[in-house]
Amino acid sequence: MFAICGIAFSKGNPKYLTNGIDKSGFLCGIENTLNGTKADLRGMNYLYYLDPFELLNPTNLPYAKTVCVKSCPSLQQECMLSALPCTNSSQYMCPYYGASKMNASLSYAQPFGTDYFGALNTTTNSNCTSGIDPTFDKYKDNFVSNTTGAQFCGQLAQLTSQFPSKGPCYAVWAQTVPWFNRCVPLLPADVRSKLISSAAASSGSKAYSGISSGFNTNSARLKRYIADIGKAKWLIIIAGLVGGLVLSCVWMLILRMFAGLLVWLTVFASNLLFIACCIFCYSKAGLMASHGGEVGKAIAASLSQVGESDPSESDRKVWAIVAYMMTALTVLLFLFTLVMIKRLKIAIACLKVAAQAISTMPSILFFPILPFLFEVGLVFYWIYVTGYLYSSGTITQTMRSTSSSSSSQYDVLSIMQLLGLTTASTSAPPPPPPPPPAAAKVLTDAQCADDPDCKFDLTWDKSLQYMFIYHFFGLLWTNQFIVGFGYVCIAGAIAQFYWTRGESSRMPRLPVVAAMKNTTLYHLGSIALGSFIIAIIQFIRAMLEYLDHHLKETGGENKLIKYLMCCAKCCMWYVEKIMKFINKNAYILVAVKGTGYCTSAGRAITLIVGNALRVAAVSIVGDALIWLGKISVAAGCGLIAFLISDMKVYTDPVNHSSTYLSSPLLPVLLAVIIGYVIASLFFSVYEYAISTILLCFCEDCESHNGSAQYAPPLLMAALGESQKHMDRKKGKVEVAPRATNVSASAYMYT
Repeated sequence: MFAICGIAFSKGNPKYLTNGIDKSGFLCGIENTLNGTKADLRGMNYLYYLDPFELLNPTNLPYAKTVCVKSCPSLQQECMLSALPCTNSSQYMCPYYGASKMNASLSYAQPFGTDYFGALNTTTNSNCTSGIDPTFDKYKDNFVSNTTGAQFCGQLAQLTSQFPSKGPCYAVWAQTVPWFNRCVPLLPADVRSKLISSAAASSGSKAYSGISSGFNTNSARLKRYIADIGKAKWLIIIAGLVGGLVLSCVWMLILRMFAGLLVWLTVFASNLLFIACCIFCYSKAGLMASHGGEVGKAIAASLSQVGESDPSESDRKVWAIVAYMMTALTVLLFLFTLVMIKRLKIAIACLKVAAQAISTMPSILFFPILPFLFEVGLVFYWIYVTGYLYSSGTITQTMRSTSSSSSSQYDVLSIMQLLGLTTASTSAPPPPPPPPPAAAKVLTDAQCADDPDCKFDLTWDKSLQYMFIYHFFGLLWTNQFIVGFGYVCIAGAIAQFYWTRGESSRMPRLPVVAAMKNTTLYHLGSIALGSFIIAIIQFIRAMLEYLDHHLKETGGENKLIKYLMCCAKCCMWYVEKIMKFINKNAYILVAVKGTGYCTSAGRAITLIVGNALRVAAVSIVGDALIWLGKISVAAGCGLIAFLISDMKVYTDPVNHSSTYLSSPLLPVLLAVIIGYVIASLFFSVYEYAISTILLCFCEDCESHNGSAQYAPPLLMAALGESQKHMDRKKGKVEVAPRATNVSASAYMYT
């Protein structure tokens, strides 16, 4: 992964994801070098469309005349129809002076300047047509006072700049707003009304939607979503990182203090909810009033205020069927609750013993901060490198096809008539159609900048994009390795509590530090192997999702392929769940016995099969509470992220363009994912404490002919073992000496 990072940093530039490429092939906001030509555009971060009327045809969007500017033209710079002719220099934007036809002929010295409209009348060029096109008659007196020479050419250039596409400069016909470092034109109401009311209204309305779709292609949308992550970094930090940290601590405190209460409340609430649903269904079916006596009539009367009180006969029959089904389910749930009462006691006992273990080593509550910091570093590192990988490439020329070129032109004369710049009686010959580009047409950079069918675009480096596959796998593997490291450390510390019968005086002085030391020195290989297996499974699932999405996009309707894809995805989901369960218990035995991953996994499977009912009861109830906590924390992070994303700093494109989000979807989703990951890290303390206590008990029984020798009294009572039997056996067991910095497995054979 570090090798990929070095290559990506040497070839990539994340500004390709956020900044635009102008008509000359330069990236806005940086110091460029394109084919030997240097352009210092630092500070000029915004891409401006010189002729907004080109955008009426969405196919022109990538080929439009553009320049990089320091700021987008404001409302004060707009050339209003009511104020024609516009003579203020600030109401015009020009192509780069160094690349224009006026280069070296004006008293102007900025090669990448775009504000030289006022200097056009200083041109030394006297080679221009002496006559004035009839199109310009209406405003010639406002600009032209000479009839010959260089002054005439300069004044004529100012006059022609008044009209769309004539140049050399372009009037600011619309206020613009910064949108992802693009100056998007907002045509004024009077211009829009004239365009829409014209004969080209239908094509114009399609054009507006086309422009929107042009900005929202899959590639452009992906670029904006990736850019949103950088803009919303504080949203992600506050909602995902800080919110997940605080909410996880709150839930862990609640779980520690009210474990039993939470379990019983959940059970009672589930039964009461099913009973309430039954009553509601019977009321809707009309059976409460006819068969429920006075109490039934009262309940039916109160429920009638919630919904309709007199459903039709057919609806009553449906509600009656639903009521009978709910009754059967309620009875089954009640019977299941009675059967599970003993198992619930076991689960509660494991939670309490886990809480006892944690109370003897309070520092273990802060241990998840270490893997948490590793996770944060991994996420930021991965996103940062991904931005460089995705932005690796070179700027090259791209030619438009002949058919697209012929359909992309717009009628300049019609636009001028609509704007009132010329009269309808003016009959100017239409411009000749552009010659079709040759199949292998090669242009210089300057020629491409002037050609309406040529554009500069970023050609992605495919080899680096393929590296993203390994980069993604590295994310999965490293993430699972961090999680596995935390699991083994926690299991090692909790196991010390079990094998010393919960006597803190016989435990190492710093049990968490001792567990971390043993894990680092002896168990990293086992963690790497276990995390590698899970990462492979997750990678296969991701590839299946990608293939499924690609098939749907390409319109694949083969039912057999859909069925096989669904089966494959379902099977891999089950495989991942099974392997994660095996991994979890294998890591516990790695920490407890010090054996390798494969040996520990085999032993864990043997213990689980031999104690299936105990493991199932504790796992189901304990994992349910932990899962509920994870979902609650993730939902809380999502809610906080949504509230923050609704602030003006993220929704105002005019005043907060640098933090304006195209969509809060990805930042909020990332905050939810980070919150869930953080909750998983923190709740792993209780989750692994419960599993470690139970698996240590099973190993204790297997190692001592079915009788546990080291289990805490609370766990022995909950699991149905006789306290007298434990006391009788206790006298035959050699008391383990106080441990220092040894693994938990030492206690098993003392």
